[in-house]
Amino acid sequence: MLVTLPARPRVALLLVRPLVRAIDWGPLAVVAGFAAGLVSLVEHGETLPGGDALVLMRICGTLLGAAAAFGLVDAMSADLGAAAVPRWVRQALRCLLPGGAAVAIWLAAFAYVLTRLPEGALFPVGDLLIEMGVCLGIALAAAATAVRLAPGRQAAMAAVVVQLAMVLGTILLPQQVRLWPPTCGFGYWDQAHLFWLAMLPLPYLWLVLAGRDLRR
Repeated sequence: MLVTLPARPRVALLLVRPLVRAIDWGPLAVVAGFAAGLVSLVEHGETLPGGDALVLMRICGTLLGAAAAFGLVDAMSADLGAAAVPRWVRQALRCLLPGGAAVAIWLAAFAYVLTRLPEGALFPVGDLLIEMGVCLGIALAAAATAVRLAPGRQAAMAAVVVQLAMVLGTILLPQQVRLWPPTCGFGYWDQAHLFWLAMLPLPYLWLVLAGRDLRR
């Protein structure tokens, strides 16, 4: 039996190919190369201390989130007029494509780092992925807001500033409320990641609101 998709999902799928060509992949490619260079500094057969691995994955997650924000810059958004596909659909695809690529690159780096850790080292992918997800969500949400106010790469740069300010601000918090524990599974690790988990939906809710079509 032939299954026919509803009109809107079908049109959205048709947008994927042109959006892949239209999205600015340059920043994500640069960060992917930088991440590959960082993890390749660990020579084959050598072990990577858990604390260094933790810092490495956090740097990769923050930079990949920032790079994905450039995917929301649409040079033709002001010229589309009454488009057949709602703005939120186009913006959702512009989030999913580079955002999914950023997560895939991060997971590849994580898989490599995992092979370089000492035997028995604790390195929970779920907790670290939640951290990365919050950083990615903040960058995408800030970019989705900024592109409403300014065209071009300056909107994505504004999102990068917001994301990095959030990261630096949380690093400077007192030890009792530290959100980036330096050792996996010890100290304030569990409490910090309960907070990260609670915060995870907020940037994506912000992203949904920022990507909606305001025109009636």
